[in-house]
Amino acid sequence: MARHQFVQPSHSISVRLCLGLYEFLASLKFAVVLITTLAVVLGLGTFVESAYGTEAVKFGVWNTWWFTLLNALLAVSIFCAAAIRYPWKRYQTGFVITHIGLLTLLAGCFISQRGGIDAQMPLLEGSEGSRAFEDSHHFTLRIESSKPSVKSSIVGPIPFRAGPFNWSEYAGSHANLPGESQGTLFKTGTATAEKSGSLTRASIPWSLAPRDKGVIYQQDGILLEVLDYLSDSSAALAPSVSLRIGSDDFEGAGARGAWIPVDLTWQPDPLRGSGGIRHRATAGGGTVVFWKISSKPETDAFVLATPEPSLGFGEKGQLVLVANGNVFRLLVEDSIGKRVPLGDSGMHAQVTDFQSQLGAVRTQIFRGDSKSPEEMVLVADLPEVSVHAPQAGVYGALWIDRSVASAAEAMEGKARSRIDVVQGYDRKLYYRCWQTPRVRSGELPSDGTSVGAFEMPRAKLQMQVERFLPADRLEVVTLPRNFEKDKASSAKRRAAKVRLIVDGTSEDFWIAGIPIQPVMEEPSSAETHTVRSASRAITLTMEPDEIDIGFLVRLDNFERRLDPGTSQASHFSSVVEFLGPNKKPLVARPVTITMNAPIDFSDPASGRSYRLFQESFMGPWVPGDELFERFTRNQQNPPNKIEASVLTVNYDPGRGIKYAGSALIVVGIFTMFYMKAYFFGQHKKPGMKTPSHSPTHVEQRLLPT
Repeated sequence: MARHQFVQPSHSISVRLCLGLYEFLASLKFAVVLITTLAVVLGLGTFVESAYGTEAVKFGVWNTWWFTLLNALLAVSIFCAAAIRYPWKRYQTGFVITHIGLLTLLAGCFISQRGGIDAQMPLLEGSEGSRAFEDSHHFTLRIESSKPSVKSSIVGPIPFRAGPFNWSEYAGSHANLPGESQGTLFKTGTATAEKSGSLTRASIPWSLAPRDKGVIYQQDGILLEVLDYLSDSSAALAPSVSLRIGSDDFEGAGARGAWIPVDLTWQPDPLRGSGGIRHRATAGGGTVVFWKISSKPETDAFVLATPEPSLGFGEKGQLVLVANGNVFRLLVEDSIGKRVPLGDSGMHAQVTDFQSQLGAVRTQIFRGDSKSPEEMVLVADLPEVSVHAPQAGVYGALWIDRSVASAAEAMEGKARSRIDVVQGYDRKLYYRCWQTPRVRSGELPSDGTSVGAFEMPRAKLQMQVERFLPADRLEVVTLPRNFEKDKASSAKRRAAKVRLIVDGTSEDFWIAGIPIQPVMEEPSSAETHTVRSASRAITLTMEPDEIDIGFLVRLDNFERRLDPGTSQASHFSSVVEFLGPNKKPLVARPVTITMNAPIDFSDPASGRSYRLFQESFMGPWVPGDELFERFTRNQQNPPNKIEASVLTVNYDPGRGIKYAGSALIVVGIFTMFYMKAYFFGQHKKPGMKTPSHSPTHVEQRLLPT
């Protein structure tokens, strides 16, 4: 007898639709398709985790809405498959228990996904902490009114879901790289592009994962919009240029040649210096100088103010002046005390002084009948500090033959070879390559194209631009870093480009996330930004999400052992104590956490059970390191070195439910085989006929009368 169908022609359309959907969800065909789809997704998740790490698979697969939907459909299918057979027969006991176990397991997984904690806790030896940091950030707004009577307030946390990759990688391009709004940004190497391409070529639906892109807060005249995001970045000063000087054909250097990296940053006052900022370097036997020019006439004059070797240099050098695009060259010793006309411009130049020790010449520029000349000071070996005559529109350079410079003079910077590189008014690079007695000048390509540098006995050196960061003033620029799967989240520098509008005042800027450190400090200038309106100031920070676990963990000792002959850690462990709010021990003795031996501990106050893993370490830092000085500034007797242990704090609220569900599945499967085979004789004996089907209780109720 054929099985009766739920849906009958006599039923209304709504009843037929509901019963049809019910039968479809309980059908074996739907279950097979759904389980096959989930198997494919689980395989995809395994590939994603292997290729991109745990955070990537959580973001792109496990924590997405579509994966949650697949699991919900599976739960509905399991429920309907069991419910459609109600009332259950006694031999179906194992079947029912198994399906209850599956539903319990799925419920436990859902609870773990929504309420679980997987955070990092960095600790210095001898310190304690109760805060663990997740691999995500949020924004905080601090509002300060211009009225003294109005107290400051804090808005936040403002949730921000960003994901594990740079946002430009999702589209397979780098159209929004930092610095492009300020000019051309060129960086040799294709590692980032290749990774970006692999992200887009793989059949991974990254775009379906939630990201908080666009406006994330708008209230009370304040609007916060996220424009771009970098999951890992570095900070660099701008304007700056990174060069390579060398040759692929350098004699004796092998197939790769010999190249010298030169990194230079403009500083506003080179004579006074500025905290390690370097604008001069030595490479290939010569000096490389970098500075910034703000006006078009001075930029044009920089390229034009080159000497004429046939004129000679004399004993005091050749003076080159540029006025209205015209070049005038004269020997210094022939021009001292004389007024030399500068073509038909109506201006005259007079050399008034020459300092041989400094290699500097003082010149006065007379305009017409003016009795108040404009003074110029041109320094041969320090062209970046030369003083020109911008009011008269006269710029220049002094060239002194250094072909017979002594070793002492070379140490003073009086080298026979020099490369001057400037950022021009148009944010392009220009150069002058001075190798006595000739100077070559022009625009310096920022796309990595080689230009001639110095000529040496063993090779002709070339110069290439690896990276150019233009800027109008000295500032910190945020640059992307390539994705590294195994890089600890505590070592990554997050950064977001945001637009903050306060009462109509709008600013776009990059802000770095406050890093996860064992010692929390005030945010730096790159980690905070303030936008001011007429009535108030709004300060924005991007802070890591943190959890207070409710008790203190004190790191008594951290041990790290290396593989013999290498710098690779073979073992690291932490000896910790668990303390209450009053810093009284919660356990009898300290416990040891190693890489393969986590520790379970329950918070007495909340009852939460945490599992602590030994994840990694930070440091070591020694005296002289920036972090060592910062972390030990308040210690009277700092140690010789400090290290930080990074523990993973895991809380799984669904762990017990998942264990119960797994146990029910095992019991159900055992019951199905045991009861069906031996107690109720459901196995078919030889010669036994298959009984005809009789309608179930539910089917009988649904049959038409």
